[in-house]
Amino acid sequence: MPIEIFPPALLAKDKQEDVILFLQKLPIPPRRKKEALVSWCNYVGVALTHEMVEILLGPLEERAR
Repeated sequence: MPIEIFPPALLAKDKQEDVILFLQKLPIPPRRKKEALVSWCNYVGVALTHEMVEILLGPLEERAR
């Protein structure tokens, strides 16, 4: 997913919570949201964590239903 989907103001390490809120509101499938989060992490140099994915998409148990 291209990094261009993010507003420039979100392209900083300290904007993790804002990025997750931004992605939660996008009308795209969960898989694409996770891809965008991975792209953002790579771009700003933040390690992607399981917790970040769960905050974005919800617990795995709920997603697997």
